[in-house]
Amino acid sequence: MEKADLKKEKLEYGIGIRHLQMFCMGLNMITLFIVRSSMGVAVLAMTDISRRRDSKVEIYDWDKKTQGLILSSFFWGYMVMQIPAGLLSKKFGGKLVILVALVVNGFVCGLLPSIVSIGGWQIVCVCRMLMGLTQACLFPASHTLLGKWLPAHERTSYTGLVYGGCQLGIVIAMPVSGLLAATDLGWKLIFYGISALMFVEAVIWHFFAASSPGEHRLITYKEREYIESDLNSGGPSNLRTPWLNILKTRGFWGTLAGHIGSSVVYMLFFVDMPTYLEKGLQISLTSSAFLSALPYIGMVVGNVVSSILCEKMYNKGVFRLVTLRRLFNSIGVAGVTVGLLALSFAKSDSKALAVGMLTVTLSLCGFVSAGFMMSHLDLSPNYGGVMLSVTNCITSAGAVAIPITNSFILRNDPTDVGRWRVVFFGTAVVGVICNVLYVLLVSADRQEWDDPNYLDKQKADPEERQPALKSKEFEMKQLERR
Repeated sequence: MEKADLKKEKLEYGIGIRHLQMFCMGLNMITLFIVRSSMGVAVLAMTDISRRRDSKVEIYDWDKKTQGLILSSFFWGYMVMQIPAGLLSKKFGGKLVILVALVVNGFVCGLLPSIVSIGGWQIVCVCRMLMGLTQACLFPASHTLLGKWLPAHERTSYTGLVYGGCQLGIVIAMPVSGLLAATDLGWKLIFYGISALMFVEAVIWHFFAASSPGEHRLITYKEREYIESDLNSGGPSNLRTPWLNILKTRGFWGTLAGHIGSSVVYMLFFVDMPTYLEKGLQISLTSSAFLSALPYIGMVVGNVVSSILCEKMYNKGVFRLVTLRRLFNSIGVAGVTVGLLALSFAKSDSKALAVGMLTVTLSLCGFVSAGFMMSHLDLSPNYGGVMLSVTNCITSAGAVAIPITNSFILRNDPTDVGRWRVVFFGTAVVGVICNVLYVLLVSADRQEWDDPNYLDKQKADPEERQPALKSKEFEMKQLERR
């Protein structure tokens, strides 16, 4: 068979079990991000003093600093567990560690309403930290699974669809949490609902997902060969991580810079959005829950559209892959920067305009899903999950500090729009600096150390070192082997 025929067959392969796997992974993103993002609304409901007289559940007098500690406590555990989570995902498979996360989060959310009256805000922090410890596996495990399940020419679009579940989870969590908080059971119903959802998703994940194509009981031999031959996955399953090679790779540091910039921006919207809309723009709690979800609808659209567009442009040879990564990441950062600068001058009597600006801003922010988020897998499909765990660990340190720093800037006065302006300006500056570093350092070439046998080859003959293959060159090498 000619190379052109092979490539045509490769690009036209139809729907298969890998799509079921992507669907299940998308559901993981949705459900676990519902857990993360509902806490902002839950804390507002738990501290809504105006409902103290008519509420049938406890209302707590926690100041802004305490609320910041509660919101950031998730990332205490999340940061500590990142690198171990990446290694565990590689050793035991992404399916198992995500299943553990779903079950643990289900139990913790179910128990929290009963124990908060005993342990106060401190026990809430402990529960959030435990959630963070177990959810630390989500992105490293997902990246590991994506690297094993998706051929290179399908990777960008389907990764965008899977990670679009993050924003979709926020879209669902914000308004639904607001509605649940307004019921007689109040904030407690938020946690009970989430607990039930976690257990349902755990059952779906257990029966319909697998850590690799070879382990899935429903996959056909033809589809398995299609995936594994493209990825050249014939090496050992328990790979030794080439840590020194990763740290010496310039593209890794560029990817880290892009991740830091995106994380700082994302945490601002993720943690402080309900507070800004309610206190800064004077929107009620229920309305805030609905309105704060609107920007994330835009982000889902931006995420999916940019991923599909980037993949089509690459497959048609419009630009080099590294150029597309730089372009899409820069569009996302530029959109956020302009949006934050405009938002910093919004007034409380311009609620619709402010929410509109937020929606456009996060729609453009979704373009980074075709930027830095793909760079780990560009460099190394085999170690992409481990690399993501490292960059996630570093960015999580910032995630711990951001809610506390913002609460310090706001100084228990979240109604002061001028203080919010300082928060927005600072976030925009960090985003721009990190994007400049990303553009200068990023690479889209699959690295030589991604070869499963690379370390053994180096020991056998250290002089047999080949330069990293360009993406197109690697695909042609694969075709030649076949």
